[in-house]
Amino acid sequence: MAFQMGEETRTFPITWDVSANKYKIESRGLRILTEGMKDKKIRGIRCHECDTVYIPGPFYCRKCHIEIDEVVEVKDTGTVMSFAVDMADIRGNPLPEKRISAMIKLDDCDAWFIGTVENMDWKDAKVGMRVKSIWVDEPQGKFSDIDHFEPI
Repeated sequence: MAFQMGEETRTFPITWDVSANKYKIESRGLRILTEGMKDKKIRGIRCHECDTVYIPGPFYCRKCHIEIDEVVEVKDTGTVMSFAVDMADIRGNPLPEKRISAMIKLDDCDAWFIGTVENMDWKDAKVGMRVKSIWVDEPQGKFSDIDHFEPI
């Protein structure tokens, strides 16, 4: 059954000038995260009202709608919340080996982090499995400082 607009629905041809709005980019939280990664540490920002920990940390709590600034260190272990098995690259070319891309909820944090899980058979991947971060030898303050995750 195709969607049909009812008689009460009206459409208006308009344009919306997005450039007329101002946006605040939350670079402070990203800077806190990447600076910590130079020392193989993951840092976020905690809300003092609800204890929610964000990575990268925003300047306000999205639950309490208050300004936040308490920097906390988060463990580099976590739980796989969602995953996909990649069989091809973004252009559709087959990968030499299947790759597991996962959304990982880091311990002590309420945000999810994306990464690849290695050193396991892709058929054994599952939601809820525990993983740990594997860091590069010489981190530079980039997301790529976490080379991949491995099962615990």
